[in-house]
Amino acid sequence: MQTDLPSEGLTMDAALVAWHRKATNVLLVASAAGHLLPAVLVAAGYGPRMTTWFRAAGLLCYMVMVASAVLLRVNWRIRLGAYFVAAYTVVALTSVSPVQGPYASVGLIAQPILALVLCGPIAARLAIAASAVILVSAPFVRILPGVAGALIVDAAPPTVPLVIVGFQTAGLGAFLAMLIVLLDRFHRFLLRTLAAQYQAKADLWREALERHRLEREIAAIGDEERRRLGRDLHDGVCQDLTAALLRWQTLQRSLREGGPVTAAESERLTALLTEAIDEAHNIALGLCPVEPEPDALAPALRALTRRMQDAADVHCEFLVSGDVRVPESEMAQHLYRIAQEALSNAVRHARATRIAVELRGDTGQLALQVEDDGVGLPPHAGGGGMGLRTMAYRAQILGGRLTITPAPGGGTRIACCIPRPVPLPAAPGQSGDESWIPA
Repeated sequence: MQTDLPSEGLTMDAALVAWHRKATNVLLVASAAGHLLPAVLVAAGYGPRMTTWFRAAGLLCYMVMVASAVLLRVNWRIRLGAYFVAAYTVVALTSVSPVQGPYASVGLIAQPILALVLCGPIAARLAIAASAVILVSAPFVRILPGVAGALIVDAAPPTVPLVIVGFQTAGLGAFLAMLIVLLDRFHRFLLRTLAAQYQAKADLWREALERHRLEREIAAIGDEERRRLGRDLHDGVCQDLTAALLRWQTLQRSLREGGPVTAAESERLTALLTEAIDEAHNIALGLCPVEPEPDALAPALRALTRRMQDAADVHCEFLVSGDVRVPESEMAQHLYRIAQEALSNAVRHARATRIAVELRGDTGQLALQVEDDGVGLPPHAGGGGMGLRTMAYRAQILGGRLTITPAPGGGTRIACCIPRPVPLPAAPGQSGDESWIPA
C-alpha cells in the first residue's frame, strides 16, 4: 500500500522552508549584533594598523551583514547568500593577514555547518570547498611579497588592550553558543517532523484498515439483503403466484366439466394476482428506492417515513426546505440508505415514539437529519454498531461527515452534511419555504 502522499510531502517541505526562514532571520540579526563591537573598534583604529582598503573592505562586509539582517522584504535565500559572501570575504582576508586571530579558524569550521543547516547539502559542499581553498592557500598567499604590507601597516604583533581581548573572546563564545543552539533547534525540528510523518502514516494505515473493514461489512450487508430478497420472493410472491395457479387450475377443471364459474371465484383469483403484484412492487422498491431523477430523493424519503409509521406505529414527520434536488443517483441512494438505517435504529433500539426527518438544501451543501425522542445512545458507545459505522462510511464516500449527538429534548440526532455538486438550474415555481409533511 502506498503511504507517501503528495500532500504530506508538500506539508513537510513548507514546514522546513518556514523553519529555515525563521532561523535565517535570527542568525542574520545575531551576526550583525555580534559583529557590531569589532566593526566599531576597527573603524576607531584599535587593533592592528590596517591599510585603508583593508579596513574599508572589512567595514563593507559588515554593512552587507547589516543589510541582510534588516531588509526583511528581500527573499531570505538572497539575504543568506549575501551574508555567506561577506563572511567568507572577512575570513579569507583575516586568514592571509600577517596578524592571525581565532576568528578565521572558527569561521572556516562554522560557515559550512551553517550552510548545511540553513541551505542544504549542495550549499554545504560549496562552503566546505571554499573553506578548504582558504585553509590551503592562505599560508602561501601570506608569504607572497607585498601581501603583508598591503594588509597591515606594521606587521609586528600589536599591543591589544585586555578589554578588547575580552570582548573578542565573548563574541566568539556567543557565536559558538548560537551555532550550538541552532544545531539543537534543527535537530528537534527534524525529530518533530519525523514523528509527525510516522503519525501521519500510522493514521493513514488505520484509516485504510477501517475502510477495508467497512467495505467488508457493506458487502456482508449486500449478501444479507440478497438472502432476504430470496426469502421474500419465495415466501411472498412465489406463494401468491402458486395459490393463483391452483385457483386457476380449479377453474379450468370446472370449465372442462361444464360447471359454472362464479364471480366470487374470479374475484378471489384477481385478489391473489393483485397481492402478488403488490408484493413484487414492494420488493422492487426495496432494491432501488430512489428513481434516477434529480428531484426523486424527497418523495422517496417521504414514502419511507410513511411506511415506517404504518409498520411500526410511530409518529413520523418529514421536513423539506430549499433546493433538495440531487443530480447524482448514487448520492441519492446513499442518503436514502442513511435515513433508512437511522429510522430503523430509532424504532428497534431507541424505542422512539416520534421521529422527525429533515432534508435541507442550499447552494453549498445538502443536509439530512433524523431526530427521535427515544432513549438515546448508551454511554461509552464507542464507535457504535455496524449500522452507525456504515452510515459514517456512506457519508465519507460522499465527501461529507456524519455526526451523532443527543437531541435537545432527549433522544438522538443523526445529521449528515455533504457538499453539493455542480448546482442545478432553478426548477420552475421552486421556493425555499419550509414545509412540515406528516407521514
